[in-house]
Amino acid sequence: MSKSKANRGNSQNRAQSKHQPQNITSAAKNADTNAGRRKFLTLGLGGASALAVAGIVGYKAGWFDSTPAASTTLVSPSANLATGKPLPPVTLPADHQNASRAADDIVRHYARELNNPSSLIHAVRAFGKNFTLNDGSKALDFLCARFAAEREVGGKRYVYFPREHEVHDNSFLKTMLEAGVSADQTITASSGNGNGKYTLRDLGESAKSLFRCDPQNLARYDATLVHQHLPWGLIAFSILVPPSQPTWTNAYGETINLDETINSSLAVFESSCAGVGEAVARGEDESLEFRQEIAKFSCAGMHLVYGFFSCLNHGYTKNNLQKRLAALLDSVLYRLKGDALAIDREAEASRSMGPEWLSRLAVQEEGGKVTTKGAPPPNTVEMMRLRFQIRMLGHAMEAINYARLHKLFTLTPDQQKRLQAGEQALYENLVRMRALDLGPFMHWYPKSVSDIVIATAHAARALKLLTPGNPDTTAS
Repeated sequence: MSKSKANRGNSQNRAQSKHQPQNITSAAKNADTNAGRRKFLTLGLGGASALAVAGIVGYKAGWFDSTPAASTTLVSPSANLATGKPLPPVTLPADHQNASRAADDIVRHYARELNNPSSLIHAVRAFGKNFTLNDGSKALDFLCARFAAEREVGGKRYVYFPREHEVHDNSFLKTMLEAGVSADQTITASSGNGNGKYTLRDLGESAKSLFRCDPQNLARYDATLVHQHLPWGLIAFSILVPPSQPTWTNAYGETINLDETINSSLAVFESSCAGVGEAVARGEDESLEFRQEIAKFSCAGMHLVYGFFSCLNHGYTKNNLQKRLAALLDSVLYRLKGDALAIDREAEASRSMGPEWLSRLAVQEEGGKVTTKGAPPPNTVEMMRLRFQIRMLGHAMEAINYARLHKLFTLTPDQQKRLQAGEQALYENLVRMRALDLGPFMHWYPKSVSDIVIATAHAARALKLLTPGNPDTTAS
């Protein structure tokens, strides 16, 4: 490692120490909700067993998601809306145009076939606020009419989308805000007292009122906050709350300070990712310790990266945010290669585990309910490998292209080179996924296809952000 890189790494570590509250790291570590996985990963096994452990990391981190599971029940707004037809596979060259076509094909077709909230909100992410279902109605209208609820705090009622539908708090809100949905969009919330009529404006105010966060102990109110729910709140609140007035009082009478929340959560993430970029730059594999740590964060932490970039873009700069995020961007650009290599290693280690093991994981994920039909398709591991690659690369490229769109950083020639290699890897994985027949996976385990839609939607948006087809600014 060069002297300059060593100095940069040391200064980054000093910055982490300076900005990190005393008990943030322990709080973050206590937020791991999968104790069984953590115990298995720390057995210190070697040789072939270590490869098997690496495979477990890959599966539990993303192929069968470690994030809270949303309902994947087909919920068509009208009878027989889903066609039941698979998308015929197509083989395409791996370039930007064909990768974008491949991503759009997958999301457009299977979001409409699944008709579950997660798939549809991600289709809005990929195509914009005017994405329609097979009957021509808007997906947003369907989501806003069917899946919101009310919560009462201190005698006042608030509108929100339950986690069973949106998975991550405020993910529907921030998607609608970034897609340019009207503040007057109607949202119907069901409750035991009848139906409440709200607007997107009300949803934003409710989100601020219901948000609870202690920057000195991020796990105080929710052990999963920083890993599974905060990123979407950072995006939404950075849009809704001006940096000149970063504090508000929530429904519980607690003061929320967005600057402090950004600072504390970034310190956690900096600690989790410390040294990974330097290791990849030296030609080293990402460590099993890092793979275990980053698996705690939804989508390998790339949502948090995007959330921090959104805060910077909307004027939040305190606590040396610009410099710290420039270092984070550099780390992410190294991870485009490091994470991709790790995923392939984990996939290879998993191939010897057999189809029964894949089915058991699917069943365990759904709380013990038998949700698979028959044996996994023969190419299940390859499908999962591609899905995990697309998820990592797509989310990373979405955050990077968002930063490029808003000119948050100036990339060096070396960073441009890493970026281009990551882009090409994303193209190749997308067209390979498009060449697969996903019909058997819909039959075996529909959530596996829902996960593909979710991952691919972020990749689709990433490929459009710097083009006239940016879904945030165009009708679709």
